[in-house]
Amino acid sequence: MVSLSRVARGAGLALVLQVLGAGLAYLSQIAFARWMGVSSFGIYIYAMAWATLAALVLGLGFPQSVLRFIPQYRALGDHARTHGLVRMSRRATLVAGGVVALFGTIVVEAFAPHSSNGASTVALISLWLIPVGVLINLDTAIIRAGGRVVGAYAPPFVVRPLALLLVAGGFWLASGRVTAVTGIIVTLCVYLIVVLIQSIFVREVVRSADSPLAAVYDTRVWLRVSMPLLLVAGFQVALGQADLLILGATRGVRDAAYYLAATKSATLVSYVLVAVSAMTAPMFSELKTRNDRAGLQRLVAVSAQWVFWPTLFIAIAIAALAPFILGLFGSGFTVAHWALLVLLFGQLVNAACGPVGYLLSMTGYQDDTARVYGITAVFNVALCYAGARIYGLTGAACATTFSMIAWNVWLYSLTRRRLKIHASVLSFFVLQKDHFAASSSDSIADHDSSCTSSRLPIKAHDPASDVVNVSE
Repeated sequence: MVSLSRVARGAGLALVLQVLGAGLAYLSQIAFARWMGVSSFGIYIYAMAWATLAALVLGLGFPQSVLRFIPQYRALGDHARTHGLVRMSRRATLVAGGVVALFGTIVVEAFAPHSSNGASTVALISLWLIPVGVLINLDTAIIRAGGRVVGAYAPPFVVRPLALLLVAGGFWLASGRVTAVTGIIVTLCVYLIVVLIQSIFVREVVRSADSPLAAVYDTRVWLRVSMPLLLVAGFQVALGQADLLILGATRGVRDAAYYLAATKSATLVSYVLVAVSAMTAPMFSELKTRNDRAGLQRLVAVSAQWVFWPTLFIAIAIAALAPFILGLFGSGFTVAHWALLVLLFGQLVNAACGPVGYLLSMTGYQDDTARVYGITAVFNVALCYAGARIYGLTGAACATTFSMIAWNVWLYSLTRRRLKIHASVLSFFVLQKDHFAASSSDSIADHDSSCTSSRLPIKAHDPASDVVNVSE
C-alpha cells in the first residue's frame, strides 16, 4: 500500500526545489538575454538546444529505464543488480557522449568557418557539454529512483542556475557584457561542478551493507527495455525542441531567442506535473510489480488532482501578465505574446491528461509509448516547419500545441485499454461515481435479499420432528 502522505511530502519537496530552480533558471535566462543582447543570446541558446537534444538521445534510454528497474530491485532487496545497472549505464552513456563530442570536434575544426561573432567557438565548446549533460541526466534519474529527492533535484535545478547567475554576473560586472563564448564556457564549468556533487549521491544509492562490492549485470534485459525508452526520449526531445531548432534554422537566431522566452515562460506551469511525477513515477513500477491495480489507480487519481488545479491557476496568472513577463527579457521580446498564450493552452492539456507517458513506460508498455511519440514527432517536425515558415513564432507554437494534444489524448486512450486506469483530471470524479454506483448496487442487493427472505413460505410444524431418534 502506497502512503499518499509520503507521496505528498516527497512531491511537495520536489515542487519546492523545482519552483526555486525554475525561478533561478528563468532569472538566468532573462539576465543572459540582457547581458548578451539578442543576437549573442540567440547563438548561445541555439547551441544549448542542440547540446541538450544530443545529451538526451545519447542517454541511450538509461535515464528512463533506471526509474523502472531500481525501484523494483529495491522492493526485492536486489542490491547487486542495482549496483550493476548503475555502473553499466554510467559507463555506456559517458562513452557514447564522449565519442560524439570527439567526432564533432574534429568536424567543426576541419570544416566550420571561424566567425567574428564566435559562433564556431560556441559550437565547439557546446559539443563537450554533451557527455557532461548525459551524466547529469542519468545521475538525476538514479538518485531520484533511489528516493533521494534533495540529491536528485538540488544540484541540477538549484545549484546549476544559481552558479550560472553568480559566475556570469561576475563577468558582466567586470567587463559590462557577457558574450556567447563566455556564457558557454561558464556553462561547461558549472555542469562539471554539478556532476561532482551528484556523484556523491549516486554512491549512496548503490551502497549496500549486504553486498557493498557485488554487481550483477542483466545487460540484455536492460538494453531490451532501454532501447524503446531511448526512442521515447528522442521523440520527446524532437517534440519539445523541434520548434526552437526549426525556427532558428529557417528564421534566424533572433526569432529563436524571442521564441525561447515564450517557451521558458510557458514551461513554468509544467513544474507541478514534473514535481509530482518525481515521486509517483518510481511508485508506478513498484505497484505494477506487486499487481496492486487498485493502489495504482488511487495514486494516479489523487496525483492528477494535485497537478491540474495549481497548473490552471499558474497558467491564468502567466497569461494575464504575459506582456510584462516577456518584457523582462528585453523590449523586443513581446512579439512572442501570442506564441506564449498558445503554448500555455498546450501545457494545460498536458496537465489535464495526467502522467500517461510515465505510467505506460514504467509499467512495461514502453513500446507503445515509443510508437506514439515517434509518429507524433514526425508530424510535429512537418507541422513546425510549415508553421514557422508561414506564420513565424505563432505558427511554431500552434504546431507544438497541436502535437502535444495529440500525443496526450492518444496515450490516455492506451492507458485505458492496456492498464484499465483512468489517468486524467476527471479520474477522481469517475472513481467517485463508480464507488457510489457500487455502493448503491450493494444496498439494493442487500434490500432484495432481505425482502426475499421475508417472502419465504412458513413451513408447517411437523410433530414427528420433535421425536429423538435413539438409534443415532
